[in-house]
Amino acid sequence: MRRFSSGTRTRVAAIVACLCVGLLARSAGAHPAPAAADIPEHLVAGDQYFDATPFGFQAYLQSIKTTRPDLFAQLAPEADRLADRSVTAITLMIAGIGAGVASTLYGIASRSDCTAPPVTDPNFAADSAAWSRCDDNNMKHMTTFGLIGAGLAVAGLVGAIAVAPSRGALLDLVNKHNRLSPQPLQLQLGYDPIGRLASAGATLSF
Repeated sequence: MRRFSSGTRTRVAAIVACLCVGLLARSAGAHPAPAAADIPEHLVAGDQYFDATPFGFQAYLQSIKTTRPDLFAQLAPEADRLADRSVTAITLMIAGIGAGVASTLYGIASRSDCTAPPVTDPNFAADSAAWSRCDDNNMKHMTTFGLIGAGLAVAGLVGAIAVAPSRGALLDLVNKHNRLSPQPLQLQLGYDPIGRLASAGATLSF
């Protein structure tokens, strides 16, 4: 049966205690604030609805490609750039989180096998000290790769936020469309079940 040294037990207890305190504090602070709800947003062109994203704008342009080739040609390059940035942001986020999880799992899987010496071991004192060092090294090893994993995940998220197109960039593209087209696009907001806003939908023209 494997036992842990007193130093290792102290570290583990401290980590568990910190996690428990953090979770309790998070739970206590989470109750007063209601959960946020995503209000559906759509780009509306006549009786057609598209997601209010660069991909939705691309889908709209595809629907007018044959009927309005001039408008398509003016807007497609910028729409493609915004969509490419969105794809890059998603890729960075997935890669960062994936690398972070892989690093953490590697730190767990690559631990050394620390075996406690039997009481009948003639070198019990020395082997016990070696066992304690092995446990300590395992703890440091897992902590190191866990921190590396957290850093990779955070880097991926930060990179995704930095690369992703802003809402303003999409609105600028919509405004450009509306300056060029006699049939403007509209932004329609859906119903928010928490805030009870726009039960029939709110439509904004640009």
